[in-house]
Amino acid sequence: MKDGKLNGELLDPHANEDQQFSLTEYIQRYYRYWYLFPVFVFLCLIGAFFYLQITPPIYSTKTTILIKDEKKGLGGAQGDILTELSSQFGGNKLVENEQEIIQSQTLMEQVIKELTLDVAYTAKDGLRTINLYKSSPIIIKPEVITPLGFKEPMILHVVDSTHFRFNDEDKVFTFNQRFNNAWGAFVVTKGTASEFSTVKVHFMEVKELAEAMLKRLAVEQPNIKSTVLELTYQDSNVQRSKDVLNKLLDVYVQSSLADKNSEASNTLKFIENRLGLITGELGDVEKDVESYKTNQGITDISAESQLFLENIKENDAKLNEVNTKISILESVDNYIQNAGEGAVAPATYMIDDPVLVSLLTKFNDLELQRERYARTTSPNNPLLQTINTQLAGTRQSIRENVQNLKRGMAVTKKNLEGINTRFSAGLRSIPKKEREFVGIKRQQSIKEELYLYLLQKREETALAYASTVTDSRLIDAPISTFYPVKPKKALIWLGAGFMGFAIPILLINILFLFNNTVQRREEIERATHASILGEIGQMKTEKGVPATDAIIKMTSRSAVAEQFRALRTNLQYLGDGTCRVIMFTSSIGGEGKSFISINLAASLAFSDKRVLLIGLDLRKPTLHERLGLPNKYGASNCLIGQGNYFDYIQSTGVHPKFDVLTSGPIPPNPSELLANGRLPLLIDDLKQHYDYILIDSPPYGLVTDSALIADHVDATLYIVRFNYTIMDHLKRIGELQRARRFSNLSVIFNGVKYGAGYGYGYGYGGYGYGYYSEETESSAKSLGSKFKGMIGNS
Repeated sequence: MKDGKLNGELLDPHANEDQQFSLTEYIQRYYRYWYLFPVFVFLCLIGAFFYLQITPPIYSTKTTILIKDEKKGLGGAQGDILTELSSQFGGNKLVENEQEIIQSQTLMEQVIKELTLDVAYTAKDGLRTINLYKSSPIIIKPEVITPLGFKEPMILHVVDSTHFRFNDEDKVFTFNQRFNNAWGAFVVTKGTASEFSTVKVHFMEVKELAEAMLKRLAVEQPNIKSTVLELTYQDSNVQRSKDVLNKLLDVYVQSSLADKNSEASNTLKFIENRLGLITGELGDVEKDVESYKTNQGITDISAESQLFLENIKENDAKLNEVNTKISILESVDNYIQNAGEGAVAPATYMIDDPVLVSLLTKFNDLELQRERYARTTSPNNPLLQTINTQLAGTRQSIRENVQNLKRGMAVTKKNLEGINTRFSAGLRSIPKKEREFVGIKRQQSIKEELYLYLLQKREETALAYASTVTDSRLIDAPISTFYPVKPKKALIWLGAGFMGFAIPILLINILFLFNNTVQRREEIERATHASILGEIGQMKTEKGVPATDAIIKMTSRSAVAEQFRALRTNLQYLGDGTCRVIMFTSSIGGEGKSFISINLAASLAFSDKRVLLIGLDLRKPTLHERLGLPNKYGASNCLIGQGNYFDYIQSTGVHPKFDVLTSGPIPPNPSELLANGRLPLLIDDLKQHYDYILIDSPPYGLVTDSALIADHVDATLYIVRFNYTIMDHLKRIGELQRARRFSNLSVIFNGVKYGAGYGYGYGYGGYGYGYYSEETESSAKSLGSKFKGMIGNS
């Protein structure tokens, strides 16, 4: 590829010039379509006006709450008795977790149900649709909603204070009745007084509505070092936005309190169960004491038995405490094994081992968090899976700790039982009756102490349960913005103005991106490196005007006439200035060869030159049609040697010195006829009688006839037409120029439309030239020219 590029640069020294970018040319391309900019700016501003009229204003409502974060402070006084009691059940929270909980689908669905937001009322106010939250003249209490009800709104027309109509029905109904229709079953009641008599009722799925509302809710932490959360909700109705935030915080608080009270409730159940058992045992022991005293007649105990009694009592208390701890450890073990299956949580404050208490507290906290997230998140939520993993690890640690404690308690129990054995041996000296009484009394004392202990703990737990407070506190009540946050009018107007400029620029660039035709004189110069002998402006003719009217009045002072005079003057610069036989050709038909050759010949004739125009387009001649002359005989007759060519030359009637030799009958072999050797003889003879001989030849890009004629002329004028000649055809001119196939080759730029952005207007009148026009016109016209025609190209 590098070698190919290098060779290309060596063969074409002007290759780099084709790649040069001209800022002036780039800017000038927009001049032609200057009118698009005010049009699109106006349209965009009109669109912005209607958008602002249709779009309801959106207001932002904000509130702030304080969360007690275990990492960032307790959020209350350390000595507060309520704080100490509530800290036994639930503990503090993580701000990040609460931030996600507030934005949960479950809480928002509960808000919708409590505020009945799944039934919305709207009315038309001019171009705008407004929401009639808490101001609707009718209220609907749905019982059953059909699928149609969720898809299509139901329209109600208020007739008077007691009657209304459904949709387009003429039947009148009364308020406070139950109705059944295609939308479902519901009761319609009278609402508040309203200026609107026609109301649209929208029934919405709670789940879908919750998802939409959560997108308008933002929960942020303004300061990472604080535990304050800022809730922002955007809505077109200010009152509804305040109600949503208030209800959301209320639902959140209730959910939080329910979670916190669950542990205290489980503890109360556990204590109540234990109290029931101890009460029964204590009653049995007291009956035994009463029965034994009655049967044995015991009234007092000796000092010795009293001493043994105190020692055994103290030892039994320790032994009972050990048994109680073992029982508690067994209940802890049972709770850990059956956690999540309705097991009653043990009382952590009845355990004196700090490690086990810490593990149980952590386990309960994790269990509460798991239950809370299970209600608000999916089972595959990573946070829920993390909590389950922590629960499993904590459960294993608790079981290991319990086993270790039970082994230690077993050793202590064994030692205490040994001590009791020794004390019992000392009591053998006590009379049997007294000893038996002491044993019964001892059991009574133990049961009483345990009973009083459980009563005390039950009261403490009940007080903590009743005094449970939320872990969040409202700082600022919901406050709405005074001005709407959406749509931003200034931004909309600015954006509309910008789009009014951007759209035309985009369209014009797309137009030129797909336009592959010649647009500017500089494009011809860069692609062909040939001199441009002249420019001919656009000549407008009305549709249906005869072709002969395309001949310019050379005596006029029109711009096109002046350009032909300038072209006539420039002929003296062709070659060495003696070029008198000139051929006109082009790439394809319709580029204006006949038009330019006729009018240039007329201009030369008006400058007192004898001019002969020869039509050598032997395949599809049109010269005679443009001049309104017969074509029975002509150049084809001369080339086959039939008759004297002076017999076939006709006067055009345009000027006495302007003659024409039409093409004559169409031969079967035009190329062979041009190459039979008679053409140079014909031209040499005619040069003796005429100052200029102009030859209208076929397009070089389609047939080889022009190449045969070019060998016998002094100069060649190649016609290129604005917005018609394809850019690729310019390469052919450049190749002819470099190879010097045509002598004294120059270009005439035809069909130029002058004005703003010269070089970007287009077309060449309503008059068609048509060489092979039926076959080639569609291929010659690019998509760009068609597109430009759509936007006003004349």
